Amino acid sequence: MNTKQVRSDRNDLNAAIVVGGLVIAWLLYDGIRALVQLFATAGSVTVTTRVPAQELTVAIGAGAPATVDAATLTVENVNGVSTVCLVLAIALRAVCLVGVTALGVVLCRRLMRGAVFDRVNSSLTFAMSIGFLAAGLAWAWFENMGLNGVFAALGGEFDGQWLLFLDGIPLFVAAIALGVLVIVFRRGASLQKDTEGLV
Repeated sequence: MNTKQVRSDRNDLNAAIVVGGLVIAWLLYDGIRALVQLFATAGSVTVTTRVPAQELTVAIGAGAPATVDAATLTVENVNGVSTVCLVLAIALRAVCLVGVTALGVVLCRRLMRGAVFDRVNSSLTFAMSIGFLAAGLAWAWFENMGLNGVFAALGGEFDGQWLLFLDGIPLFVAAIALGVLVIVFRRGASLQKDTEGLV
C-alpha cells in the first residue's frame, strides 16, 4: 500500500474518531435533556407520543386545518412503575448508543495501528451489533410500559406498541449490518491465519 493511501486511511480514521467523540457528547446531552423534559412539570410526567388521529385548527397565520397523530402530554398521577420505565427507556437507549459509539472509536484506533482481521475486532464489532439491538428493543419495551401507565392515568389505553418497534428499525438495520461485518472480520482472521501458516 502506497504512502498516499496510508495517509488517506489514517485521516479518515482520525475523522471518524473525532465524529465519534462528538456523537458521544450529543448522546449524553440528548439523554439528559430528555430526562429533564420528562420531569419538567412538578408532580407530572411529560411525554411526546402518538395519539388517535384528530382534526384541529393549528395556529399558523389565520389558522389552518390539520390532522395530528402525535402530541406532548403532561400527565399527573402516573404510577411509579411506569415512571421508572420511562426513565429506563431514555437511560438505557442513551447508555447503549454511547457504548456502541465508544466501541466504534476503539475499533478505529485499532485499525489505525494496523490491527484489522483479528479476534478483538470481531468481538468489538459483535458487541456493537448487540448494543444497537439492545438500544432498539430496550427503548421500545420500556417506552411501551411507561406509556401504558400514562394513558391509564388519563383513563385511556395505549395501542401504539408496534409503532414503537417500527421506530427502532434503523437501529435493527444497523445491528444486522454490523453482524455482517462480524462475519467479514472472522473470515478475514481465518484466512490471514491460514496464509501465515503457509509462509
